[in-house]
Amino acid sequence: MGLLGKAIAKHNLNLPANAVSAAPAVPADIESVIADYHRKIPVFHCIVLRGNHQNVSGKIDCHGAVYVDLPGEKSLVLLPGALDRELFAHRISHNIGSTVLAQFCVNSPSLAIETIGPCLR
Repeated sequence: MGLLGKAIAKHNLNLPANAVSAAPAVPADIESVIADYHRKIPVFHCIVLRGNHQNVSGKIDCHGAVYVDLPGEKSLVLLPGALDRELFAHRISHNIGSTVLAQFCVNSPSLAIETIGPCLR
């Protein structure tokens, strides 16, 4: 993802311009899930939801998506890049009664980790 993609991701998170670079450390298990997903699907979407929703896994598995609990009562859904991220985020948040905090497309695990960093606070 280029500079424009990073700027869009920062804007979507409603963060100050320097917030992504000052993100806290991401737990190793979350990093490994993102890295493994990237090995299978090089371009993917990330959707951060409010709350922990383990029951969402059964609803997203058939789409090739992966669910991860984040610290601070948040959830991360990794979705193949070929799917419509905005539609998926809308449907999944409506089905589980949650709010989408952030959604963005990435092509590297490091960029995904960097971008979700502020969501870990």
